[in-house]
Parts: sequence; structure tokens; C-alpha cells
Amino acid sequence: MTEKTEFTSWIDDTYREVGRRPVPEGEARTILIRRHFPAWVVDVWDAVTDPGRLSQWFLPVSGELELGGAFRIEGNASGEILRCEAPNLLAVTWNFGTGPSSELMLRLADVSRGETALELEQAPIPDLIDMDGRRLDPVLNDYETGLFGLGTGWELALISLARFLGGDPITDPATWEEAPEVQNFAVRSGELWAQLAAEEARERP
Repeated sequence: MTEKTEFTSWIDDTYREVGRRPVPEGEARTILIRRHFPAWVVDVWDAVTDPGRLSQWFLPVSGELELGGAFRIEGNASGEILRCEAPNLLAVTWNFGTGPSSELMLRLADVSRGETALELEQAPIPDLIDMDGRRLDPVLNDYETGLFGLGTGWELALISLARFLGGDPITDPATWEEAPEVQNFAVRSGELWAQLAAEEARERP
């Protein structure tokens, strides 16, 4: 019997989805991740919205951190806060590099005493983007460059959140990501996202 580790547990106990939802322009491709955290919903909400805590597990954030305000995440994305309904819903626009803008939504819900369900949904996700003359699916890992796709990238961020909430924050993310167990996780996560993306493409009319 294989021993269950932090990463095998994450692989087995995380819900992933590549789907579609209606938008004013028609239909949008989406990704969704759902995971339970052993923490109170107000604590998870505070960890994903308080800039001081956010910087301890994700990245430093600055700007007008209120409804309608603009924010910038250091070395990453920028956007506008669209909805902020504590402690259950946060929705922002997400602008990364020169790629198309998307909307990122976090939904939090009490599951039981001291347990919170978190859903992360991002849309629209283009089928392909141009990167250095190559056409890539942004959901998937790019093994030629070593860049994580949106699916695996968000999962690694949420693992960092789980570690932070559990009192064991990742202090050196770059070194942590290079660890063999993290790289093995990224490969397996990438395989699962590739399967989901292929299934979603086959099911389109």
C-alpha cells in the first residue's frame, strides 16, 4: 500500500474541471479547482484578502484593495476588484502579461466546524496562446520551457495556502518548487489537466 503524502493527498482529494460557461459573447472555457481546507471560513477569507497575509503564501499585492479598486501582484498579474462579499466571494479581473484578460473568482463555504471548501474558477481561458512563436494551451504545463500551466500553477499556489493555514509556510518558494516531490507532483497534476482539456475538447458540439 502506497503511503499517503501531502502531494498524493492533494492529487486524490482535489476536484479539477475544464468546462464552459455562458458569457455575454457566447461561451467561455473555464478551469475550476475545489479543495477543502482544515480552517474556519473567516480565517481562509482573511488569508486570501489581507495583503499582509497574502504576501506570506502567495505574492505581495498593492493598490486600492476595495470594491472597484485596482490591484497589482508583484511580478505577476493586475486587475480590478469586481465583487467582494466577505467571507464567501471574491471576484477580480486578471490581467497577466500580454495575454487576454480573464475573471478570477474565489468561492468559500463552511463544510463543517473548522473546515472550509474553496473553489477557484478562472474564465475565459483561450484554447491556445502565442508564446515565442509557438501555440500553447495555457491550461497545460509546457515541458519545453518548464513553465507551469494555469491548472498546476494554481494548485501549487493553493498548496502554499494550505501550508500557511496549517502553520508551516513555505519560506523559499523557488527552492521548494525545485524539490523532487514537488516536480513529481507537477508532472502528475499536468497529466490530469491534459486529460481534462482533451475531454472538454472532444465534448464540444
